[in-house]
Amino acid sequence: MILLKSTGVIRRIDELGRIVLPKEIRRNLGIREGENLEIFVEEDKVILKKYSKIKDYKETIHKIGNLVTQVYEMNLIITDRDKIVYANKFSTYEETDLDMKFIQLIHNRESVVKNDIQTYKLNGEEKSGYYLIQPIISSTDCLGLLIIFNEKSIKEENLTLLKFVANLIVNKVDIS
Repeated sequence: MILLKSTGVIRRIDELGRIVLPKEIRRNLGIREGENLEIFVEEDKVILKKYSKIKDYKETIHKIGNLVTQVYEMNLIITDRDKIVYANKFSTYEETDLDMKFIQLIHNRESVVKNDIQTYKLNGEEKSGYYLIQPIISSTDCLGLLIIFNEKSIKEENLTLLKFVANLIVNKVDIS
């Protein structure tokens, strides 16, 4: 049984069938302009849920992640727009929320290629080390990030690998 929490907000549906989600609710749930919502119906309820195309292909993402980490022996993390979906050496981090720094990189479609120590929060704890970060970009949207994390320096050539894996994911997920 789903436990629904009342927000006390009531909205009228306009002539085109649209409703406006209040800004406070969007902010609390991390729903940004242009994001997709999945619609469910249960008896007399309409339930909206943030949609993640990457999570639909979680098994494939894990296979790709495992293959890359076996061949290249690296710490690889794959995210969607909100959570960690795959983390080979940090499997307990899977399904944990992303730090705001990562969400900002997704929003800006920004890569990180710095050969100095960076600090990001993973699973709520600060991890200092070397990071290479590549956004997973479909034609119109940033779906998530590929992250290589290491306590020793990382070769910048690995960015080419991340770009390849990002393209492989986009093509495998078949976003159109």
